[in-house]
Amino acid sequence: MAPPPPWDPKTTPYPSARRSTHVDIYKSVAKGEVRVPDPYNWLEENSKETEEWVEKQVEFTGKFIQQGPREQLYKAIKENFNYPRFSMASKKNDGNYYWYYNSGLQAQSVLYRASELPTGEALNSAGGDVFFDPNVLTEDGTAAITVAKFSKSAKLWAYGVSLSGSDFFTVYVRDTTAKWTGNPEDGKLKDEVRFCKFSDVTWTHDETGFFYQRFPTRPEHGAATEDKAGTETTMDTNAQLYYHRIGTTQAEDILVHEDPENEHYMWATTVTEVDGRYLLLSTSKDTGPTNRLWIADLKDAGVGPNLQWIKLVDNFKAEYSYIANDDTKFYFHTNLDAQRYRVISIDIAAAKPEWTEWLPEDPNGGKLENVIALPGNLFSVQYSRDVRDVVYLYNADAKPVQQIAEDFIGTIDTSGRRDSDELWLFMVGFTTPGAAGRWVVPTVARDAGVAKYGGWKPWRTTEVAGLRADEFDAEQVWYVTKDGTKIPMFVVRHKTTPRDGTAPAIQYGYGGFSISIKPSFAASILTFIKHFRGVYAVANIRGGGEYGEAWHEAGTRERKLNVFDDFIAATDYLVSTGIAGKGKVIINGGSNGGLLVGACVNRAPANTFGAAIADVGVMDMLKFPLFTIGKAWEADYGAPGDPKDFDFIFPYSPLHNVDAEKVYPPLLLLTADHDDRVVPLHSFKLAAELQHTKADNPHPLLIRIDTKSGHGAGKSTEKRIQEAADKWAFAAMCLGLDWVE
Repeated sequence: MAPPPPWDPKTTPYPSARRSTHVDIYKSVAKGEVRVPDPYNWLEENSKETEEWVEKQVEFTGKFIQQGPREQLYKAIKENFNYPRFSMASKKNDGNYYWYYNSGLQAQSVLYRASELPTGEALNSAGGDVFFDPNVLTEDGTAAITVAKFSKSAKLWAYGVSLSGSDFFTVYVRDTTAKWTGNPEDGKLKDEVRFCKFSDVTWTHDETGFFYQRFPTRPEHGAATEDKAGTETTMDTNAQLYYHRIGTTQAEDILVHEDPENEHYMWATTVTEVDGRYLLLSTSKDTGPTNRLWIADLKDAGVGPNLQWIKLVDNFKAEYSYIANDDTKFYFHTNLDAQRYRVISIDIAAAKPEWTEWLPEDPNGGKLENVIALPGNLFSVQYSRDVRDVVYLYNADAKPVQQIAEDFIGTIDTSGRRDSDELWLFMVGFTTPGAAGRWVVPTVARDAGVAKYGGWKPWRTTEVAGLRADEFDAEQVWYVTKDGTKIPMFVVRHKTTPRDGTAPAIQYGYGGFSISIKPSFAASILTFIKHFRGVYAVANIRGGGEYGEAWHEAGTRERKLNVFDDFIAATDYLVSTGIAGKGKVIINGGSNGGLLVGACVNRAPANTFGAAIADVGVMDMLKFPLFTIGKAWEADYGAPGDPKDFDFIFPYSPLHNVDAEKVYPPLLLLTADHDDRVVPLHSFKLAAELQHTKADNPHPLLIRIDTKSGHGAGKSTEKRIQEAADKWAFAAMCLGLDWVE
């Protein structure tokens, strides 16, 4: 094993950062008034001083990482990223199939189309005609399509473009009869809808326009581009629902709904799939799995500011997602009285509408993830059972009649419509880069036992030459956490990785917002475990959605410590079983998972971890509600301004609990200048605090700050490769790992 590079903070001091005397005052039930110093509050501002600090940190971190196997890793990761990637295809009502394809190293995937699905040798390339290529929008590939919707007939295509990774995007519209010339202006209509955020695009079936959400333009926007808007930190408030008519300016758009008395509410819309008659308005007050549900009849009234709403659900006690409707009978996917979700129906025309259960919770303990209505009164029903997806066809009586892709173990994404006879599946796993196929559904359902309900037609698969599936093993293990709860964890290893307590391991976790961390393919991580004979472990800790709402709630608010305990216990399990070596576990997580890493580094005993890498983490848990969309996270975290909540948030906030005495492992924080989800000030302030309080720590405490990049979505391929090379080179160097060909 190669020795780690020397780290002497006395001869290589961190860049200096001014400490102010600023103090914030909070209320606590246990302690009354609490004065909390915030010496780096100036890093919250986009000032010249902040810019200079950032420049010095970028230079300092870059010099250190270059000492390790960074270029070797970069070359290998780039080679292994160079494989064809594709999405499911989707047949639209213009008769064409559409799908995304990336030849390997293209910055962004390209949208293709063809009247017939490509087969045979055509699958060795994209296999169709370019419909839209976002790579021509900017020279550096940092413009990304964040939302894309075809109108009912597919004559029009609305698409949202985000710049530099910002959550802001602008919606444009194209005439789909126009052929791609290489110039994005050709075929583009004059419509331009700016400053959309956290929004979908919902067409009305007459194709005269679409609904979208935006926030009021602030004075500082002025003529600024969304690229500039992506660097601001102002709280997102007073979302508005608009309707844009094709051929008009945004100034003429119709304000359909707003609620100034509830400034943090946000809106999502659906137009009923087959008939297009009803508009469904879903209202969310935060990120919790609840929503209000109103319905309006568009048949006679049309679109306007005074729609007559049927307030089907006017509280925030459960979550409701539209599946389908038969005239006035609606089906919804819900957690109402169902921790693992079920399907209920209701007739909105009844004198006294009442909920009726159509599909109960899974008797096999699975979480009902998705239900799609198909032709012939069939439904695609997808469960997650022990973090493995299964898909069935159900009949109108809510009975399973056929399992689809029953031999596959991993993650399955499904797509289908009631007016299309194709159900598409995309399958991915830790060692499976991607496989897509379709289940052709008969137009008339037949009784089970008489004939199968359609047939499976594989379309295309992909392989990575440098990362063959037969080089790796994947298994699911279970371990017991601090309070006795059993936690599942996936473990992926190269077949030559020893199980003798010497292997390095990357341990990934998230643990929040009811988000399930399922098997996925990561070329950069497989490259690391192949060339350093390591292990990749994914711990499905509480706070996620793997087992429904009870699992989620067990990792929220005053129960958040369960999440950290679960993650620390995962490391202990890897070491105690010999899967990983002591002091050789590299913990990693992003966003809420970045908070997870920051909190665990503070809380775990010294020498628990070999290294820690926190991507775009929420680190200032007392101020997170003040910036962009942070207020919505109070559903999971609690409200630091509430004295009761302050008492359980403050003790684990990464920024406020840096241990001055304990030796910290090598730590790398990552953030980006256009991250307007978890704004970079979180990582800035923690880096400054660590480098001050732990100035003599024997291991490096660094921050990587990317430019023209955001929270992660839409990041170009090259930026993803560069980031991965930096992260894993830092880890390999700090652990003194040897490269193996």
